[in-house]
Amino acid sequence: MYFDAKEFGKRLHDVRTSRGITQEELAVRLGLASKQHVSRMENGERSCSIDLLIELSCILHVSTDYLLMGSEPSREEVKNDLLSIISELSTIAKKI
Repeated sequence: MYFDAKEFGKRLHDVRTSRGITQEELAVRLGLASKQHVSRMENGERSCSIDLLIELSCILHVSTDYLLMGSEPSREEVKNDLLSIISELSTIAKKI
């Protein structure tokens, strides 16, 4: 599975429009100079930084996984990640 800029752009466009957000509004919320940057991302002509990807994810309420690859982590993956974090924190807390 490889990153496809056109598919990323399509997902970005679909999520943005489903949330009722215009390109101009998204550009403003992202702190971009113009909506052209958003338009070019949606057309697969321009990529974005990791920071911008995270901002997009937060504004649009979708995971970075979905924007990049079109899939969300499964509940089981999220559960396992959380249990691992809890275990690590418990170990650290015992040392304190």
